[in-house]
Amino acid sequence: MIPDFSGDFISAKSVKDGDLIEILDEGKVEYSDILKKDCFNIKVKLNDKVKTWTPNHKHGKLLQQSFGMDTKTWVGKKVQLMLVEEQMLIKPLVPEKPKI
Repeated sequence: MIPDFSGDFISAKSVKDGDLIEILDEGKVEYSDILKKDCFNIKVKLNDKVKTWTPNHKHGKLLQQSFGMDTKTWVGKKVQLMLVEEQMLIKPLVPEKPKI
């Protein structure tokens, strides 16, 4: 047996370079007792497991640019995770627009 001790949240320590996540809900603001502040949390699918992702400010801005301002439009969208110097970067996977 290989137990999963990765926890409920995704972070640079719990993902591999190139992993894909799929956004499962529109997210919600929740108070974090650990961080002592409100955080925006999104349910995502990572390797057939449902996890919680708290995108940082840069990630949030990039998601809005890629998928739109309303997080309802993010549901079903996929994001590739990249690890650079122990930091998690994201690449929203946006379908190419047809050439006319």
